[in-house]
Amino acid sequence: MTPRIPPPTYALLHAEFVSAKDGRAEVRFRPTEEMTNPYGAVQGGILAAMMDDTVGPAMFSLRSLRPFTTVTMTTHYLRAVKPTDVLLGIAEVVKAGRTQALVEVRLTRESNGELLAKAIVTNVFLDP
Repeated sequence: MTPRIPPPTYALLHAEFVSAKDGRAEVRFRPTEEMTNPYGAVQGGILAAMMDDTVGPAMFSLRSLRPFTTVTMTTHYLRAVKPTDVLLGIAEVVKAGRTQALVEVRLTRESNGELLAKAIVTNVFLDP
């Protein structure tokens, strides 16, 4: 099982890898009008996908070489996101155990650091 890095979803989400080291990662996102809901805000599922795609680099930076997948994601949407906002996803692995890892991830507005959404994610390690 060879991972595709970056994943194909990076193109869809207009993602740009910034950094990843020691269980912490940053990814920049540039949402578009096509990602909005009927009220003109970026749709919540898109924001969740952005956060999930920030978790991946944080997990890979652990260098465990074990495949993994997200099994739970508790998401909190705190502010509306405009398609003109440039976002920064920041993920930190809180604990990586034998079978799973807990990761905190947040999306901020890059221009002022305002917190827009936050999630707690559980990833399980898969059998090779």
